[in-house]
Amino acid sequence: MAMAALLALLVIFLSFFIRVAYEIVTCYWLTPRRIKRIMEKQGVRGPKPRFLVGNIADMEAFVSKSTSDDMDSISHDVVGRLLPHYLAWSQLYGKRFIYWNGIEPRMCLTETELIKELLSRYSTKAGKSWLQQQGSKHFIGRGLLMANGADWHHQRHILAPAFMGDKLKSYAGYMVECTEQMLQSLRNEVELGQSEFEIGEHMTRLTADIISRTEFDCSYEKGKQIFHLLTVLQHLCSQASRHLCLPGSR
Repeated sequence: MAMAALLALLVIFLSFFIRVAYEIVTCYWLTPRRIKRIMEKQGVRGPKPRFLVGNIADMEAFVSKSTSDDMDSISHDVVGRLLPHYLAWSQLYGKRFIYWNGIEPRMCLTETELIKELLSRYSTKAGKSWLQQQGSKHFIGRGLLMANGADWHHQRHILAPAFMGDKLKSYAGYMVECTEQMLQSLRNEVELGQSEFEIGEHMTRLTADIISRTEFDCSYEKGKQIFHLLTVLQHLCSQASRHLCLPGSR
């Protein structure tokens, strides 16, 4: 009797182990190889991925090299500095290529007509990926930015009244007032002799002021505090998303 029970437990354990092993091999090896072959048959190629990490190390190397020195001049053309891997791979593989963020394939499209077709006809299928959702779940949760399909349409329908024309027009006074205050603070700093500004910080502060006054008008300081905490959380999530996420590693 005891031997039969032991054998039954052994069979259950082996079945569970084989199933888990099959799922892992399928997820991390077979499926990526299958996707790669399918895309290559359609003429879509890209950099060779490494096992598990894909092209993450390549992207980090490109960005590290491009941002190692200061810009020679002020320019709005920052793609080559912030996304150098896109430029390098588009020159090698064309306007349409595929690269790998870990085990997850990502396709880069630069052809306008294809982008329009993707967003209009296949918008429900081209949503946020699992890795994107996992990387941002502690920052924005399962809200509109990370929702897919029917869930996205449901949340968008709920939020639509907040973005009606009349509603937005009512915020114009707050926007003008906050902008004038920011411009006045810049003028004051110029009069004190300052000639260079980190405009990103001022624009972030302006955005926080507008959101705080329109959405937290009864508690302005509390709104600013919430925005500051969200900014800190955004930086932490951004740092965490740069590393490979393995099941059970968090």
